Amino acid sequence: MRIVYQALVLAFALLIAPLAKADTLAFDLSGVGSTYDFFLDSNPVVASSAIGFSFTLNNVPITVDDLFGVTSGITFFNGARGGGLSLLDIPGGKIDATGIQLFSGSESSPTFSPGGPFPLTDSNKDPFTLTISDVPTPEPGTLTLLATGTIAALGFIRRRKGAR
Repeated sequence: MRIVYQALVLAFALLIAPLAKADTLAFDLSGVGSTYDFFLDSNPVVASSAIGFSFTLNNVPITVDDLFGVTSGITFFNGARGGGLSLLDIPGGKIDATGIQLFSGSESSPTFSPGGPFPLTDSNKDPFTLTISDVPTPEPGTLTLLATGTIAALGFIRRRKGAR
């Protein structure tokens, strides 16, 4: 029974390691006295795309000025369109900020990487700045080590109680 228990713990540790991949990025857009913060996967699921032009992500939670949240669609434009992004459903209408292309890959399969600050300009020529940064999360190896150690400690306590 003890060998079966140890084999199950090892199998569990090996299975969860690839599932715990950390790939979330924080986006911080600031300008005209406001900040807009949101999180996206480095390889987001695209809601719609116009090949050679742009792609759109739907229902992205955005925090405005660290005070309240809204849910918005976000469109990212490629370099041929002028780059940049549009926040579609925010208080006051929308922000359409142009600048460099913020993603690599195609419009149907984009990839984001940490970087910035990226200078952007809206339709009123107001300056914006976008910074993309990693969200600190535990690495898969750390999670596996923590889970294995916890299970081993519980097994040791259980075995010690059974010896009394």
